[in-house]
Amino acid sequence: MKIARGLLALGASCLAFILLRRYLPSLGTRCDLFTILVVYYGLTRHQAAAMAMGTGAGLIQDSLMGTLLGMNGFKKTLIGYLVGTFGSLFMLNQTIPRFGILFAAAFIDPLAEFVLSLALGRGFVFPRPLEMLQMGFGNGLVGLLVFWIASRIP
Repeated sequence: MKIARGLLALGASCLAFILLRRYLPSLGTRCDLFTILVVYYGLTRHQAAAMAMGTGAGLIQDSLMGTLLGMNGFKKTLIGYLVGTFGSLFMLNQTIPRFGILFAAAFIDPLAEFVLSLALGRGFVFPRPLEMLQMGFGNGLVGLLVFWIASRIP
């Protein structure tokens, strides 16, 4: 049953990603729905489940965006691992810590891509600080809304 819910959440994130990119592109570039999903799994499930969701979400995001296959998969798996680790060590079930984790994930994502691009010998243009702040606030606000909606689903 948990696997079916995870696949359903992944499909809903995929559909929402496509719709946001098409009809609300400004909001679609300000939040990363797949990162929000991975953070949700990292805070509410076991660490291994968060890593598995990160791998799946990242590979789907790679296929939808046409980027190097595996780049987002690695980044989302790393985020799932880190959030799962912090979620098991600290009490992160309140609004402000969740916002902080979602905000921090927006900075971990390009940093992980930079390190991986460096290891692969590829070029990487680091996003501007304003873009990263907008992504952080977008992830935080949309993520809190997603957390609230998910808490209402039986």
